[in-house]
Amino acid sequence: MDRFDVIIIGMGCGGDTAAGRLLAAGRRVAVIERELIGGECSYWACIPSKTLLRGPEVRAEAGRAAGVATPALDWAGLRDYRDFMVRHLDDSAQVKGYEQAGATVIKDAARLAGPGQVEAGGQLLEADHVVIATGSEPLRPAVDGLDQVTVWTNREATNVHDIPSRVLLIGGSAVGVELGEFYARMGAQTTIVQRADRLMDREDPGSANWRPRRWLPTASPSTPAAPSPAPSPSPAARSSPSTTVPMSRPTW
Repeated sequence: MDRFDVIIIGMGCGGDTAAGRLLAAGRRVAVIERELIGGECSYWACIPSKTLLRGPEVRAEAGRAAGVATPALDWAGLRDYRDFMVRHLDDSAQVKGYEQAGATVIKDAARLAGPGQVEAGGQLLEADHVVIATGSEPLRPAVDGLDQVTVWTNREATNVHDIPSRVLLIGGSAVGVELGEFYARMGAQTTIVQRADRLMDREDPGSANWRPRRWLPTASPSTPAAPSPAPSPSPAARSSPSTTVPMSRPTW
């Protein structure tokens, strides 16, 4: 049985931060990740979403500036840069980096096998401390018929290959609003359905009182795909009544 000072299960933002500090302090660390080291933010959330938003945002800003030609959007180029930023969903460099820093890296699911014991990759590990940083998963709302159609989560929505002609997003929190802005500005007919009476209802009310006056389409897909399934990028709000916000034209 291999013994460590700390075993970290889950190598997203939380696990990554903990591992870096523990290794810097000279601790013997094992890190376990069943998917990609870097987690949701690096591959399916923060990094790809901000990368996708920037091009349409710059084009919209240029359209509001005097004496500036409106630049064209190149979806293929933006998509390729998105793939570069998410490392083509390849974490081999991160694995190598942790190994060179002295960590033991196991790419597999893990389970607690007893006090201070973790089983992963066919190995039994032991440590004084176990950090569980396994993150979360998107909530599938209880919508009749949802299990009979193809539904996207933030993963499919941020790693899209072809811009669909229509998008319905269930959930109007930060992720849903971000994706709504991106798809609307890329020319998709975009609607956000939110159970609360306003978007981003879990945020401070002042932050949600902005007006998306200029969320007009800024490009048309090069090759329009069939109508898209509905991305379900974030847990739906718990409040009622519902709010339906079409994002392909100004609504306030």
